Amino acid sequence: MKILNIYNQVLSCIFFALLGLQVKLLLDDLNAETIVFFRSFFGFLIMLIFIFSQKKIKLFKTQNLKIHLVRSIFGTLAMYFGYSSLQYISLSEATSIGYTKVLFSSLMAIIFLKERINFHSLFLIFFGFLGVFLITLPTQETNLLGIYMSIFSAICVAGGIISISYLAKIENTLTVILYHSFISSCIFLFFFRDQINLDLKINLFYLLLLTFTALAGQYFNSESYKYSKTNKIAILGYTRIIFATFFGFIFLGENIKFPAILGIIIIAMTTYFIKAKA
Repeated sequence: MKILNIYNQVLSCIFFALLGLQVKLLLDDLNAETIVFFRSFFGFLIMLIFIFSQKKIKLFKTQNLKIHLVRSIFGTLAMYFGYSSLQYISLSEATSIGYTKVLFSSLMAIIFLKERINFHSLFLIFFGFLGVFLITLPTQETNLLGIYMSIFSAICVAGGIISISYLAKIENTLTVILYHSFISSCIFLFFFRDQINLDLKINLFYLLLLTFTALAGQYFNSESYKYSKTNKIAILGYTRIIFATFFGFIFLGENIKFPAILGIIIIAMTTYFIKAKA
């Protein structure tokens, strides 16, 4: 695994953890439908401005429209259920539960991408998942609906990871982001047009900021899968839990209990050994 891919994935995790914080704060004023739509629509507009200003018209060209469509469906469902779960559970909980995606993506990589998984990687997957389990130990405040939403979102994210790992090797990263933003906007506008709030006088700036954060996360995430196996990059994604837990503690006042701290240590050890192995 190239060192650059490791840094790309860690940067992606920082931006996605920050994105979760922004969504959590915006949910006080807007519904999840509005946030997902404008996050995708603004992303598409930003990509259009960049493409035409830089005269990179070739980024529109693709021979993999079906794969882009599949990736966008997974991405749209993952965003909707992931963002919605933040209405019911904490940022650290939602992010941690979402990392069941590592198991799902590893299994999908074996089935669909024919990737081989050695004992070392398999051990790290389950060792890292133990850290996730410790962070998400149920408490009296646990909301099952939020947990179920996070798990379904994780399954969809896993499908997106498989799609990205395929597209990243044959498409420009910006092309992947462009089509995802456009198709996701169309899907959400078609199904949720009555729920989308178009009055954005107060929250327009924050939605734009959220979009830039999401695009940065997408970019570094796609770049990280270019030259490495899906299984190993997915494991590095555990660092997102550390960043989300930190943001939740600092900005949202979410408490971190001892099992969660132990879980974070386990996750940190997992990512350290992955990097050392590289």
